[in-house]
Parts: sequence; C-alpha cells; structure tokens
Amino acid sequence: MKKLLIIALITAGLTTGVKAQQDPAYSMYMFNGLFINPAYAGSHEVISLMGIYRHQWAGINGAPRTANVSVHSPLKRDQYGLGMIISNDKLGLSNTFSVTPSFAYRLKIKQSRLCFGLQASFAYFYQDNNRAQLINGNDVAFQLNERLFLPNVGFGVYAYGKRYFVGASVPHLMPSSLRDKTGVVAYNRDIARVYDFVTFTAGYVFGKDASIVKFRPTILMKWQKGLPKNIPQFDVNLALLFVERLWIGASYRTGGDMKYYGQSAIVYAAFKATPQLQIGYAYDAEISTLRRFTTGTHEIMIGYDFWYNKKRFVTPRYVKYF
Repeated sequence: MKKLLIIALITAGLTTGVKAQQDPAYSMYMFNGLFINPAYAGSHEVISLMGIYRHQWAGINGAPRTANVSVHSPLKRDQYGLGMIISNDKLGLSNTFSVTPSFAYRLKIKQSRLCFGLQASFAYFYQDNNRAQLINGNDVAFQLNERLFLPNVGFGVYAYGKRYFVGASVPHLMPSSLRDKTGVVAYNRDIARVYDFVTFTAGYVFGKDASIVKFRPTILMKWQKGLPKNIPQFDVNLALLFVERLWIGASYRTGGDMKYYGQSAIVYAAFKATPQLQIGYAYDAEISTLRRFTTGTHEIMIGYDFWYNKKRFVTPRYVKYF
C-alpha cells in the first residue's frame, strides 16, 4: 500500500506542477549543452565523449533513473559539427530508450561562433504493466503492456566565445499525442502527450586569464505548456573555478508545487583530472513537498576529450569554461 501511495504522489506531481519534466533535467547541464541544444555539437573543438547517470528522488520506489552517453565533434573543415546522444530513462513501470543524432552549422565571427543545429529523436517507450502492484486486480488500464515509437525533431541556436555562451532551443517541434496509441489515454487524455517546450541558456566567465579563481554565473530557463500559471522554470547557477581545474558550484531550481515554489537546491563539484579527463558529482536537495519522501538526487558525470589535432590547443581557447 505504501508503494502505491508513493507512486501515486509521483504521478500527481508529474501531471500537475512538475509536468514540464517530460525530458530528464540535468544539474550539470553547463558542461555539455548537447543534452538541451543540438547547435552545441562541435563546440568543444575536438571529439568529446560524456556520460551522465542521474538517480532522481532517491528513496522513492519507482523514481526516475537516467543514464546517457553523448559524443560530438566538429568536422575537419570546422564549418560543421556532428553529435549523438543515447539515453535510457526509467520511471516507475516505464522505460524509454532514445537515440538523438544532431547536426550543427557553425559560422565564425571574429573570435566567436554562431551555430545553428538540428536534431532527430527516435524514442522507444515500453511500460511493463505486469509489475504493477494493484489494489484492484481488474484495473483495465494495466491489463496490457504498452509499446510506442515516438519520433521527433528539434532546432537550436548557440553562440559562444572564450568567456561566454548563449543559446535557445526547441527540442520537440512535433508534439506527439498518445491518443489512440495507448489505453492509458482513456484515463489521462490531457497529459498523455509530449508537450512543446522552449529552453534558453546563457553564461559568462569573470576573471583575468592569470587569475587563480574565476567566477561563472549561468542560467537555464525552460518553458512548457502546463507549468503553474505559465511561469517558466529557472536553474540559476553560480560557480567558482580554481586554478583552471576544480569547479565548485551551487544552483537553485524553481518550479515544484505551488506551496513551495522552489523545486531544489543543488551543489556540485567537477574536477579536470587531466587536460582530457573530467569527472563531476552533483547533489540536489528537494525543497518541494517531495522532500518528505526522498533523500535527494544524485548525478555523476565523466567526460573525455580526444585530441585528434593538438594544434587546436596552442591558443588559450583550450581552457573550456562550458
């Protein structure tokens, strides 16, 4: 009974105040914007590989767990970039596996780049209703397992220089309704769909090149149909970089329920173990109503840059701040 109540609480949260989180939210998004913007592809200037594992709302049965791997690189002519994300997202009885290739067209403007990106998403959704613990064993909504193929396309714009970045994206240009594709729709016609949403990101690094400590504020804004009072969700982040190797940062994420408008407070650390290898960890402390049921969210990141052309690093652009 307790498990059913907790799953019901999660479902209620996702279908009301937290409806916007149909795509996984990442606390360390500033280290690889490919997860939210296809125009980011190639911006590390080398072949860049990154993996992230996120265990959301630890302690709650059936809470989201997401694992993904991304790779992106500019082509040798530098005018184009290619990327790919492979992701697996579990939530309760459901599992979504997706492959998202991306392409970026990159214009060089003085010391900056202006990039335009496209992505195609191919997602396979599976819900194993045989694992459901039902109060009423005859619940028709759980009699059959659900299998769905949900393709989509997205678009993004991204500009960056050595010390700044700014970008906007629309990951879902084809809002997919589950109407007539699954029996769940009969019970949840308003929420059984992938909604349009828009993201905006920006950041800047303060401090001279020779400074031991640098300061980097960043912001991520998401807007999606169904948010309370149509107010966008914000991730506001402040971080310090020590000796070009260690990041220490903290974020505040708005959203959550109407009683506690904030959703979570986040702290993270990322360390460049070698010029090519970077590892990071983030902890999200829930401040919405769900804080009564969870011990928090854990996120682990590991990234590696392949130096297929070391001549790229003779300039200070090697120090990647995002």
